[in-house]
Parts: sequence; C-alpha cells; structure tokens
Amino acid sequence: MRSDVGADGGPRPPGGELVPTTQVRLDDLTELTHALRAALLEKGEFLPSRWVEESATDLHEGRLRGWVLRDPAPVGLAFLSARPTRLYGHVHIAPGPQAPDRARRMLGLLRDSRPTPPLRLDVGLTGLTADEETTLGSSAGSLGEETVVVRFAMERTIPPPGEAPALPPGIHPYPVREVPPPQLAALDWAAFQATSDETLVADTVDEDERVLREIFQGLLGRFLDEASIALVDDDRALAGFLLTAEQTPRRAIFLDLVTRTDLRRRGVGRFLLAWGLRALSAFGYESVRLWVTESNRAARALYDGLGFRITGRALIYRFGPAGAGPPHPQRSR
Repeated sequence: MRSDVGADGGPRPPGGELVPTTQVRLDDLTELTHALRAALLEKGEFLPSRWVEESATDLHEGRLRGWVLRDPAPVGLAFLSARPTRLYGHVHIAPGPQAPDRARRMLGLLRDSRPTPPLRLDVGLTGLTADEETTLGSSAGSLGEETVVVRFAMERTIPPPGEAPALPPGIHPYPVREVPPPQLAALDWAAFQATSDETLVADTVDEDERVLREIFQGLLGRFLDEASIALVDDDRALAGFLLTAEQTPRRAIFLDLVTRTDLRRRGVGRFLLAWGLRALSAFGYESVRLWVTESNRAARALYDGLGFRITGRALIYRFGPAGAGPPHPQRSR
C-alpha cells in the first residue's frame, strides 16, 4: 500500500492512520506490547513477561479493544480495559519528534471511545521523554480530562540487618496469608476513603479484594511472603499490613502499605516499613521501591524520613465523571 493512502483507499490522515488492532498483524502487536512493557520497566513500573504475548493476542482477537497508529509502520498503541464502574487505558508512542502530537491524538481517541453515558477513564502513557510528558500534562485541559495525577517512584538501598524494630504497644505480628482476603480488602478500602489515594485501584471492596488476590498470585511480581506481614491489636482485629513482591533478583517493591485509621501516627506504618527493610536485607535484596501520589504529603514525609528518594514519575490522565485517585498497579500509602 502506498504510504500516502489510508486503509479505505482515501488519503492517509496527517500524523498517521488509526487501525483497530483486530486488523493488525499479531507480530506487530507483540512488538508494540514488548516496547510498552520495556517502557514501564524503565519507569519503575512492572508487568509480568507473560503479559506481552497474552495482551497482543487479546488485542488481535478483539477481547481487548485497541488501536494502532501506523505512519506507515506501527508507531503507537492505545487500548481500553473495562471494569464494572470505570475504564482503564494506556497509550504507548514510539519516540520521535511527532511523539507528543501522536500521544495527544491517541489520548483523545480513548476519551471519545467511551460508551454513553461515559464512564470515568484513567489512562497511563509511555514513550514520551520526561520533558515532553510534562508539557503535555500541563496543557492537558485541552483534551477535556478533569485532572492529571502525578505519581512518584521512590527507592532506597537496603541497609544491613539491624535490631528488630519495636512494635507499637498493643500491636502484634500475624502471617498475612492467614488473614482472609475479604478482611484485608475491607481495611484497604476503608483506610483510604476521603484521601488523595481513594479508589487508587478499586471502586468497590469486591474489586479491591480481586486486586489483592492478584498480588498474592504474583501478577505484579513474585509475592514475597518472607517480606510481607499483617498486624493485629489485642482484640485480634486487623491493624495494618505490608505486601511486598520481587521486581528483579536484586530489587523488591512494597506494593501495599495500610494502617488502620485509628492507629495512625502511632508508629504502625513506620514499623511495617522498617520490618520490611530488615526482612529484605536478610534475604539479600539490594534495593526496594514504592509508589506514592504526589499529593499524599504524609506518606511522602514518612518515606523521606526512612531514606527513600524519588527516582521516577508517572502521570495518569483522567477523563469523565469525577472520582478520586488514579489507578496504578503498584500501591504504597
């Protein structure tokens, strides 16, 4: 096909041609999903390697709704994933001088592809340089989204094993695997209502439980029982928990850190992090990272005080009905 002619025989639109992924070769889709995963890993996010082939196949066969931007070779991928109450999306753009304009175009495509009435849509983006994404984010109002939410990756080296951290009075350790997932989800959900991280991953307690089960199954990295812990109070009620996974043989990630609201500012969160660092040190990990929303100042202050430093940034572009908190597979609160 001539490079100036579109799939319908008419002129190719400026900036490239948008094609449903069901009309794109599977090997082209696999190359794009490989590039997307690599870009996420470079940012400090994580997707299991099996996601590449599975998602390319789902896009090719129509189980996942998506589009490829060709100019004339594939230079961009956008797709939507539906949940009962909202949509998740992602845009990946090949680097180059036209990347910001292409990203804007594909973000607009996802915005306009929502059902009627439109559900809330949160979109991640990869492929732009930090400066390009900052410029795009600062002008995002022209796309019609309500807000752009900034998330920071924070990381620190693992210190040598030291003395075991002291438990706050009336708090006791408990194996996190022995806590029923509905109880973990109920605390996870309740702890962050009316905060900047509300509905970070889930809009309902049931959806929160589904995400937690995926963490235990290793979908966000090999789950580390040895560096994960629950805490209970004197009445055996759940007081908090820490969930940890492996990103590489040398680096771990704190996926979820939760403290019961009535126990905040009593050292529970600090204990969980210190305990996790000591456990990771004992098992030979060299560094650990976590993610935090820019506006969550209390959590950022805690992480700063324990030696975590910002090493990366991700923006979430939100469209549609109002709601708090962006989705992100790697949670630290």
